[in-house]
Amino acid sequence: MNKYCILALSTLLATGKALFCKALGTGQYSKKETSILNFKALLVAFFCSLLFVADEINKLLEISVFSIVLSVFFGISVALTQIMQSKAMGNGPASLVSLVYSCGFLVPIFYGLLFWNEGVSLYQWFGILLLVIALCLIVLKREKGTNLLAWLPFAALAMLGSGANAIFQKTHQYSSFADELELFLVYSLFFSSLFSGAVSLIIRKRTEKEPKLSQKQRIIKKLIVPLCLGICVGLLNFINLNLSGKLPSIILFPVYNVGSMLLSSFISSLIYKEKLTKRQSLGFCIGIVAILIVGIF
Repeated sequence: MNKYCILALSTLLATGKALFCKALGTGQYSKKETSILNFKALLVAFFCSLLFVADEINKLLEISVFSIVLSVFFGISVALTQIMQSKAMGNGPASLVSLVYSCGFLVPIFYGLLFWNEGVSLYQWFGILLLVIALCLIVLKREKGTNLLAWLPFAALAMLGSGANAIFQKTHQYSSFADELELFLVYSLFFSSLFSGAVSLIIRKRTEKEPKLSQKQRIIKKLIVPLCLGICVGLLNFINLNLSGKLPSIILFPVYNVGSMLLSSFISSLIYKEKLTKRQSLGFCIGIVAILIVGIF
Protein backbone atom coordinates (compact mmCIF):
# COMPACT_ATOMS: atom_id res chain seq x y z
CA MET A 1 0.00 0.00 0.00
CA ASN A 2 1.21 3.53 -0.84
CA LYS A 3 2.73 5.29 2.20
CA TYR A 4 0.42 8.29 1.75
CA CYS A 5 -2.61 5.99 1.77
CA ILE A 6 -1.25 4.44 4.97
CA LEU A 7 -0.87 7.93 6.44
CA ALA A 8 -4.49 8.75 5.54
CA LEU A 9 -5.63 5.47 7.13
CA SER A 10 -3.58 6.22 10.25
CA THR A 11 -5.19 9.67 10.54
CA LEU A 12 -8.68 8.18 10.19
CA LEU A 13 -7.88 5.53 12.82
CA ALA A 14 -6.61 8.19 15.25
CA THR A 15 -9.83 10.12 14.66
CA GLY A 16 -11.88 6.98 15.21
CA LYS A 17 -10.00 6.21 18.42
CA ALA A 18 -10.75 9.69 19.78
CA LEU A 19 -14.45 9.51 18.87
CA PHE A 20 -14.95 6.00 20.23
CA CYS A 21 -13.16 7.06 23.42
CA LYS A 22 -15.70 9.89 23.63
CA ALA A 23 -18.58 7.46 23.12
CA LEU A 24 -17.13 5.24 25.85
CA GLY A 25 -16.78 8.12 28.31
CA THR A 26 -20.27 9.55 28.03
CA GLY A 27 -22.58 9.61 31.04
CA GLN A 28 -24.67 6.64 29.86
CA TYR A 29 -21.91 4.31 31.11
CA SER A 30 -21.20 3.62 34.79
CA LYS A 31 -17.58 3.28 36.00
CA LYS A 32 -18.00 -0.49 36.06
CA GLU A 33 -19.36 -0.59 32.51
CA THR A 34 -16.66 1.76 31.21
CA SER A 35 -13.90 -0.39 32.70
CA ILE A 36 -15.41 -3.56 31.22
CA LEU A 37 -15.77 -1.97 27.79
CA ASN A 38 -12.18 -0.70 27.95
CA PHE A 39 -11.09 -4.24 28.75
CA LYS A 40 -13.02 -5.55 25.72
CA ALA A 41 -11.49 -2.87 23.48
CA LEU A 42 -7.92 -3.59 24.59
CA LEU A 43 -8.50 -7.34 24.24
CA VAL A 44 -9.61 -6.75 20.64
CA ALA A 45 -6.51 -4.59 20.12
CA PHE A 46 -4.34 -7.46 21.40
CA PHE A 47 -5.90 -9.95 18.97
CA CYS A 48 -5.45 -7.43 16.14
CA SER A 49 -1.77 -7.16 17.02
CA LEU A 50 -1.37 -10.92 16.69
CA LEU A 51 -2.35 -10.65 13.02
CA PHE A 52 0.65 -8.39 12.38
CA VAL A 53 3.11 -10.92 13.82
CA ALA A 54 1.44 -14.02 12.41
CA ASP A 55 4.61 -15.02 10.57
CA GLU A 56 6.67 -14.56 13.76
CA ILE A 57 4.21 -16.06 16.23
CA ASN A 58 6.76 -18.73 17.19
CA LYS A 59 9.14 -16.00 18.37
CA LEU A 60 6.75 -14.77 21.08
CA LEU A 61 8.30 -17.20 23.56
CA GLU A 62 11.83 -16.22 22.54
CA ILE A 63 11.51 -12.51 23.33
CA SER A 64 13.99 -11.02 25.81
CA VAL A 65 13.21 -10.44 29.50
CA PHE A 66 13.96 -6.74 28.96
CA SER A 67 11.19 -6.41 26.36
CA ILE A 68 8.69 -8.31 28.51
CA VAL A 69 9.39 -6.24 31.65
CA LEU A 70 9.21 -2.97 29.72
CA SER A 71 6.01 -4.12 28.00
CA VAL A 72 4.35 -4.53 31.42
CA PHE A 73 4.93 -0.85 32.25
CA PHE A 74 4.06 0.23 28.72
CA GLY A 75 0.87 -1.85 28.73
CA ILE A 76 -0.34 -0.44 32.04
CA SER A 77 0.42 3.07 30.79
CA VAL A 78 -1.56 2.43 27.58
CA ALA A 79 -4.57 1.18 29.57
CA LEU A 80 -4.53 4.11 32.01
CA THR A 81 -4.10 6.58 29.14
CA GLN A 82 -7.12 5.17 27.32
CA ILE A 83 -9.25 5.25 30.48
CA MET A 84 -8.30 8.89 31.14
CA GLN A 85 -8.84 9.87 27.50
CA SER A 86 -12.29 8.27 27.53
CA LYS A 87 -13.20 10.10 30.74
CA ALA A 88 -11.95 13.43 29.39
CA MET A 89 -13.66 12.99 26.01
CA GLY A 90 -16.93 12.03 27.68
CA ASN A 91 -17.00 15.19 29.81
CA GLY A 92 -15.38 17.83 27.62
CA PRO A 93 -15.29 19.23 24.07
CA ALA A 94 -13.45 16.86 21.74
CA SER A 95 -11.45 19.72 20.19
CA LEU A 96 -10.01 20.95 23.50
CA VAL A 97 -9.44 17.45 24.91
CA SER A 98 -7.66 16.48 21.66
CA LEU A 99 -5.47 19.57 21.88
CA VAL A 100 -4.43 18.87 25.48
CA TYR A 101 -3.94 15.17 24.69
CA SER A 102 -1.76 16.03 21.68
CA CYS A 103 0.55 18.00 23.98
CA GLY A 104 1.79 14.62 25.20
CA PHE A 105 4.56 14.83 22.60
CA LEU A 106 6.20 17.48 24.81
CA VAL A 107 6.90 14.88 27.51
CA PRO A 108 9.44 12.84 25.46
CA ILE A 109 10.94 16.11 24.15
CA PHE A 110 11.79 17.30 27.67
CA TYR A 111 12.72 13.79 28.78
CA GLY A 112 15.11 13.54 25.83
CA LEU A 113 16.58 16.92 26.70
CA LEU A 114 17.26 15.87 30.30
CA PHE A 115 18.25 12.21 29.94
CA TRP A 116 19.19 11.52 26.31
CA ASN A 117 21.08 14.72 25.51
CA GLU A 118 18.66 15.54 22.70
CA GLY A 119 18.51 19.16 21.63
CA VAL A 120 15.51 21.48 21.37
CA SER A 121 15.63 24.10 18.59
CA LEU A 122 14.79 27.78 19.00
CA TYR A 123 11.70 27.23 16.84
CA GLN A 124 10.54 24.45 19.16
CA TRP A 125 10.95 26.67 22.24
CA PHE A 126 8.85 29.31 20.46
CA GLY A 127 6.22 26.67 19.64
CA ILE A 128 6.15 25.53 23.27
CA LEU A 129 5.65 29.14 24.39
CA LEU A 130 2.74 29.48 21.93
CA LEU A 131 1.29 26.25 23.27
CA VAL A 132 1.39 27.58 26.83
CA ILE A 133 -0.44 30.73 25.64
CA ALA A 134 -3.03 28.57 23.87
CA LEU A 135 -3.67 26.47 26.97
CA CYS A 136 -3.96 29.63 29.10
CA LEU A 137 -6.60 31.00 26.74
CA ILE A 138 -8.53 27.75 27.08
CA VAL A 139 -8.16 27.26 30.83
CA LEU A 140 -8.01 30.71 32.43
CA LYS A 141 -11.03 32.97 32.99
CA ARG A 142 -13.54 30.31 32.15
CA GLU A 143 -16.93 31.25 30.81
CA LYS A 144 -20.21 30.65 32.61
CA GLY A 145 -21.64 27.20 32.17
CA THR A 146 -18.27 25.51 31.58
CA ASN A 147 -16.79 23.01 34.01
CA LEU A 148 -13.07 22.53 33.44
CA LEU A 149 -12.73 20.17 36.39
CA ALA A 150 -15.03 17.70 34.64
CA TRP A 151 -12.51 17.05 31.85
CA LEU A 152 -9.21 18.96 32.23
CA PRO A 153 -7.59 16.78 34.98
CA PHE A 154 -8.39 13.64 32.98
CA ALA A 155 -7.12 15.21 29.75
CA ALA A 156 -3.90 16.23 31.52
CA LEU A 157 -3.41 12.68 32.85
CA ALA A 158 -4.09 11.26 29.38
CA MET A 159 -1.53 13.70 27.97
CA LEU A 160 1.10 12.56 30.50
CA GLY A 161 0.23 8.94 29.74
CA SER A 162 0.61 9.55 26.01
CA GLY A 163 4.01 11.11 26.65
CA ALA A 164 5.03 8.22 28.91
CA ASN A 165 4.03 5.76 26.17
CA ALA A 166 6.37 7.53 23.75
CA ILE A 167 9.19 7.36 26.30
CA PHE A 168 8.69 3.62 26.88
CA GLN A 169 8.67 2.95 23.14
CA LYS A 170 11.73 5.12 22.56
CA THR A 171 13.54 3.47 25.47
CA HIS A 172 12.95 0.13 23.81
CA GLN A 173 14.27 1.46 20.49
CA TYR A 174 17.41 2.80 22.18
CA SER A 175 18.10 -0.63 23.66
CA SER A 176 19.92 -3.56 22.07
CA PHE A 177 16.53 -5.29 21.65
CA ALA A 178 15.12 -2.78 19.15
CA ASP A 179 14.47 -5.54 16.60
CA GLU A 180 11.81 -6.98 18.95
CA LEU A 181 9.57 -3.90 18.65
CA GLU A 182 6.60 -5.65 17.02
CA LEU A 183 6.63 -8.47 19.57
CA PHE A 184 7.10 -5.85 22.31
CA LEU A 185 3.88 -4.13 21.16
CA VAL A 186 1.99 -7.45 21.18
CA TYR A 187 3.03 -8.13 24.78
CA SER A 188 2.22 -4.53 25.71
CA LEU A 189 -1.35 -4.82 24.43
CA PHE A 190 -1.69 -8.18 26.20
CA PHE A 191 -0.65 -6.69 29.56
CA SER A 192 -2.79 -3.64 28.83
CA SER A 193 -5.91 -5.78 28.42
CA LEU A 194 -4.91 -7.84 31.47
CA PHE A 195 -4.57 -4.70 33.60
CA SER A 196 -7.88 -3.21 32.40
CA GLY A 197 -9.57 -6.56 33.07
CA ALA A 198 -8.23 -6.55 36.64
CA VAL A 199 -9.49 -2.98 37.11
CA SER A 200 -12.97 -3.98 35.90
CA LEU A 201 -13.05 -6.77 38.50
CA ILE A 202 -11.96 -4.47 41.33
CA ILE A 203 -14.52 -1.72 40.63
CA ARG A 204 -17.79 -2.43 42.40
CA LYS A 205 -21.06 -2.28 40.55
CA ARG A 206 -23.36 0.40 41.89
CA THR A 207 -27.03 -0.32 42.36
CA GLU A 208 -28.32 2.33 40.01
CA LYS A 209 -31.18 2.32 37.55
CA GLU A 210 -29.87 1.76 34.04
CA PRO A 211 -31.49 3.63 31.14
CA LYS A 212 -33.84 1.58 29.00
CA LEU A 213 -32.18 0.70 25.70
CA SER A 214 -33.47 -0.91 22.57
CA GLN A 215 -31.80 -4.07 21.27
CA LYS A 216 -29.98 -2.01 18.63
CA GLN A 217 -28.72 0.51 21.22
CA ARG A 218 -27.57 -2.29 23.48
CA ILE A 219 -25.57 -3.92 20.66
CA ILE A 220 -23.94 -0.60 19.76
CA LYS A 221 -23.18 0.18 23.39
CA LYS A 222 -21.79 -3.17 24.51
CA LEU A 223 -20.37 -4.63 21.31
CA ILE A 224 -19.83 -2.18 18.43
CA VAL A 225 -18.14 0.63 20.41
CA PRO A 226 -15.49 -1.52 22.18
CA LEU A 227 -14.94 -3.59 19.02
CA CYS A 228 -14.31 -0.51 16.86
CA LEU A 229 -12.18 1.16 19.53
CA GLY A 230 -10.07 -1.97 19.90
CA ILE A 231 -9.54 -2.25 16.14
CA CYS A 232 -8.48 1.41 16.00
CA VAL A 233 -6.01 0.98 18.88
CA GLY A 234 -4.55 -2.27 17.55
CA LEU A 235 -4.16 -1.14 13.95
CA LEU A 236 -2.92 2.32 14.91
CA ASN A 237 0.04 0.97 16.89
CA PHE A 238 1.33 -1.13 14.01
CA ILE A 239 0.49 1.24 11.18
CA ASN A 240 2.38 4.06 12.90
CA LEU A 241 5.27 1.66 13.40
CA ASN A 242 5.20 1.00 9.66
CA LEU A 243 5.13 4.74 8.88
CA SER A 244 8.07 5.53 11.16
CA GLY A 245 10.97 6.88 9.12
CA LYS A 246 9.14 6.56 5.79
CA LEU A 247 7.77 10.10 5.59
CA PRO A 248 9.38 13.49 6.33
CA SER A 249 8.11 15.19 9.50
CA ILE A 250 6.84 18.16 7.47
CA ILE A 251 4.22 15.78 5.98
CA LEU A 252 3.75 13.17 8.71
CA PHE A 253 3.32 15.50 11.69
CA PRO A 254 0.72 17.95 10.31
CA VAL A 255 -1.41 15.29 8.60
CA TYR A 256 -1.46 12.79 11.46
CA ASN A 257 -1.53 14.98 14.58
CA VAL A 258 -3.36 18.07 13.42
CA GLY A 259 -5.45 16.24 10.82
CA SER A 260 -6.85 13.76 13.34
CA MET A 261 -7.42 16.58 15.84
CA LEU A 262 -9.40 18.67 13.35
CA LEU A 263 -11.36 15.68 12.04
CA SER A 264 -12.36 14.46 15.51
CA SER A 265 -13.31 18.03 16.51
CA PHE A 266 -15.44 18.53 13.40
CA ILE A 267 -17.24 15.17 13.60
CA SER A 268 -17.78 15.49 17.35
CA SER A 269 -19.25 18.99 16.91
CA LEU A 270 -21.77 17.54 14.45
CA ILE A 271 -22.70 14.55 16.62
CA TYR A 272 -22.59 16.13 20.10
CA LYS A 273 -23.37 19.77 19.11
CA GLU A 274 -20.29 21.06 20.93
CA LYS A 275 -19.64 24.80 20.86
CA LEU A 276 -16.50 26.66 21.96
CA THR A 277 -16.28 30.18 23.32
CA LYS A 278 -14.39 32.76 21.27
CA ARG A 279 -11.46 32.55 23.68
CA GLN A 280 -11.36 28.75 23.48
CA SER A 281 -11.55 28.85 19.67
CA LEU A 282 -8.62 31.28 19.58
CA GLY A 283 -6.65 29.06 21.96
CA PHE A 284 -7.43 26.01 19.83
CA CYS A 285 -6.20 27.72 16.63
CA ILE A 286 -3.00 28.98 18.32
CA GLY A 287 -2.47 25.49 19.74
CA ILE A 288 -2.62 23.94 16.26
CA VAL A 289 -0.01 26.42 14.97
CA ALA A 290 2.18 25.73 18.01
CA ILE A 291 2.03 21.96 17.53
CA LEU A 292 2.94 22.35 13.86
CA ILE A 293 5.97 24.51 14.74
CA VAL A 294 7.25 22.07 17.38
CA GLY A 295 6.63 19.02 15.21
CA ILE A 296 8.09 20.29 11.95
CA PHE A 297 11.10 22.22 13.24
